[in-house]
Amino acid sequence: MKRIALFGSLCLLAPTALLAQETGPGMSYSAFDVGYLIDVELDGPGNIDGDGFEIGGSYELTDKFYVFGEWQDWSLDAGVDGEQLELGGGFHTPLSNTVDFVATLSYLDAEIGNGDDDGLGLSGGVRARLSDSFELDGGVRFVDFDEGGNDTGFTVGGRWYFADNMAITARADFFDDVDVLGVGFRVEF
Repeated sequence: MKRIALFGSLCLLAPTALLAQETGPGMSYSAFDVGYLIDVELDGPGNIDGDGFEIGGSYELTDKFYVFGEWQDWSLDAGVDGEQLELGGGFHTPLSNTVDFVATLSYLDAEIGNGDDDGLGLSGGVRARLSDSFELDGGVRFVDFDEGGNDTGFTVGGRWYFADNMAITARADFFDDVDVLGVGFRVEF
C-alpha cells in the first residue's frame, strides 16, 4: 500500500515539475552533504529501527556525468550498529530548463551487526527546480546485494535554498527491507 501511495505521489509531481517555469537557475551536480537520519527502519526478524547520520558528496566531471559517494552510520535497537558506503557515477540530461532526468550506477558495501554484504545499485528519476529556492527529486531504485538479495524502492527528496549554493534538505527512501527518513544541509560548488 505504501508503494502505491508513493508511486501515485510521484505521478502527480511529474506533470507539476514539467510545467514548472521554463527559465530559472541551473542545477549543480557538485555538492557536499551532511545529514541526520531521523528514522532508519530495517524490516525482517525483530523489525529493528534507530537513527544515524550521513555524509556525502558529488563532483560533476562533464556537463552530463558526475561521480558521487556517501557514507551512513546507524545506531539501531538492542545495541546493533550499521553502516553503508556507496560509490558510483551518474548521468543527467535536461528534460526542460528546470527538470533533469538522472540515472546512477553504484557499488554498495553494508554492515549491520556482524553481517557484511556488498552489491550494486541502479536508479532513475527526475530532479526539478521549481523556483529559485525550491527543488524536488524522486525516482525508482534497485539494489542487488550478493547475500541479502535484491530490493526495489522509491526515493523522494526536497531542498530549500536559503542562499544561492546552500540548502536545507529532506529525504525519504521506501524499500521492502529498509525505510529511511532524513534531514540535512547541502553546499554546492
